[in-house]
Amino acid sequence: MKQGFLLLVVFILSIESGFANAGASDWFYGRSWEFIESVGGIAINTPSRVRNCAVFLPVTCDVSGLKSVTKKPTSMNSSLVVTDIDKKIEGNEILLSVKTGLASKLKTSACSGVELGDIPAGDYQVFYLGPDRQKHSLGKVIVPQN
Repeated sequence: MKQGFLLLVVFILSIESGFANAGASDWFYGRSWEFIESVGGIAINTPSRVRNCAVFLPVTCDVSGLKSVTKKPTSMNSSLVVTDIDKKIEGNEILLSVKTGLASKLKTSACSGVELGDIPAGDYQVFYLGPDRQKHSLGKVIVPQN
């Protein structure tokens, strides 16, 4: 009985500490642009076609705040990892959001990229989209033919 109660308390504290680092909208929509900049920024690279003609877009960021990507980090997070990179394709725009969670053995603090599916070849503008739903330009990429 005591072990079950203790596990429940640890679980609740874990959830609360996760929300202490992020608001509910950050948890749902991804981290804010201000957060991304504070941990060193985010960058994109040249996309490529992978298995089944899907497009892979390399994305570089590290939510630990230990690495500079596009700017010098101003904050550090020892207990956060990247849990997902949300993506949405709207016409010729690619919208990305970085989601974080508490550290685990299966996840790291670094982004590696995101699979976009079998999208048409062509020019795309890539944006970061946080919980405020404002677009922040990450640059332009050219998606190759199949």
